[in-house]
Amino acid sequence: MLKLFRFPYFLFLLSASIASCTVFDPPTVIPAYGHIDSIHFTTYYDTQGTASATIPAAWVYLDDNPVGAFQIPCTFPMIGNNGVHNIKIYSGISAADANSAYNINPFYQFYSFNVTLQQGVITKFHPTSTYYHWVVFKLMEDFESPSEVSGGKPLHIIGFHGGGLASASTTTYMTVVNSPKSDVFQGGHSGRVVVTHNNHYFIGITDPADSLPHNGSTPVYLEANYKCTTFLGVGMFERDTLVGPISPVVLSATSTWKKMYVDLNTTIQAWQAYPNYRVYFSMQLDSVDGHTTDTLLLDNIKIIY
Repeated sequence: MLKLFRFPYFLFLLSASIASCTVFDPPTVIPAYGHIDSIHFTTYYDTQGTASATIPAAWVYLDDNPVGAFQIPCTFPMIGNNGVHNIKIYSGISAADANSAYNINPFYQFYSFNVTLQQGVITKFHPTSTYYHWVVFKLMEDFESPSEVSGGKPLHIIGFHGGGLASASTTTYMTVVNSPKSDVFQGGHSGRVVVTHNNHYFIGITDPADSLPHNGSTPVYLEANYKCTTFLGVGMFERDTLVGPISPVVLSATSTWKKMYVDLNTTIQAWQAYPNYRVYFSMQLDSVDGHTTDTLLLDNIKIIY
């Protein structure tokens, strides 16, 4: 009989013990919140060219710890105590040849500041950015040179036909234009190309971009503002032999001005046997969709590293 009573007695003690305990609840963490409407970009125009930039995303760090990448505008939580913290914000761009939607722009300086955060409260950030001081501007073409305006031809882009690269019967050139206003992105002029049935192909090649870095760790970018009624090809040729085209990127037609960012570094690494390059822009009449003319507009072309 003694053994019969031990088990119920044990259950009684166990239930009494459990009833006397409190279930463990972790402390509630209340985040502070940050908000970003936009990242403002500035330049010294004489030496760095246009301040035109498209920055659709932000990478945020709190006390050098990653908070996350966010599409702008955005409101985001941050885990931190009430008090002063350091915030770093990096500019995210959409690179034309990237595998991901957004990349940190390696040439745009991050924004760093100290701010007092309060848990549960939204703090608005107003980040700004500019080029890092070490950026080298290998080529800049804004179509505003007096000789370009008077002569009607851009200094740094030539029309090219030959070597089996184009099927047009005659060469199509880019011209510098100042009207209509919708054809001018910034300043007084832009570069314009029109292809037709008689001249249905254009390839514009930049001046040689000598001595671009080949070490694999130095970023090299092409930037430009563009508008095009059909597909626009962007890539590279070897400077002297015109070997190529190398790693073309194809951009879709756009009825409004857009900013392109093209990472050239991978292409340069893959073609190290050819150390000097020209960047090209190409367009062909879209006769499949019944176009009788197609137009390409370019402005603020930069090759930087």
